[in-house]
Amino acid sequence: MVNFRNLLLNNLFLKLISLFFAIILWFYITPVVSRDTLEMNYALPLQLKNIPDDMIVTGKVEDHINVRLKGRQSIIRDLDPDELNVSLNLSGAREGARYYTLDHDNLNVPGKVDVVSMNPRKIKIDIVRLMRKEVDVKANISGKPASGYRIKSVSVSPAKIILEGPESEIIKAPLMEDININVSGRRSSFSKEVKVKIPLRNLRILGNDIVIIDVEVERI
Repeated sequence: MVNFRNLLLNNLFLKLISLFFAIILWFYITPVVSRDTLEMNYALPLQLKNIPDDMIVTGKVEDHINVRLKGRQSIIRDLDPDELNVSLNLSGAREGARYYTLDHDNLNVPGKVDVVSMNPRKIKIDIVRLMRKEVDVKANISGKPASGYRIKSVSVSPAKIILEGPESEIIKAPLMEDININVSGRRSSFSKEVKVKIPLRNLRILGNDIVIIDVEVERI
């Protein structure tokens, strides 16, 4: 016990000085490291790239991925959120549902930035083969022209459009009849440009989605 006490008290002043500087050094270095590192949360848009031309993504897909990034303050603060995104390359995708796991490679951020977390990290993508169908475009006439006048003819140009989409929805695609033209009080012929509405969610129109409705009005 005496030897231990002597050992402890021997050069006590120098030992206290050394301990003091060790504490000061530790206290100085540790905050610098923590101050130089910054973590930020981002809600980044998910971009699906290189979808095969004969395929289409159906169903609900995550619009944004919540990402937490960590790195030096100078790097993190220079990041422009509007230029960041999460991208998924679907160039080799096949028909059917598949789960994809996202990681650092799916982010367009500098290599010195660490990805602390991504939510969701795993997303489901359902891809089906595209089909095409030609459908008629028809205008629905409502109202009555002015007294002493009548509608002689109604024509639509183009009279047909081509829809593209999943087979299950293409089969259900009806005539494009959701074009209403009101002729109330009309005394003369007229033309009207109308944007064709897509009847089902995953369908799209190939080519121009504008049609011209020509209504010929004549005196009785």
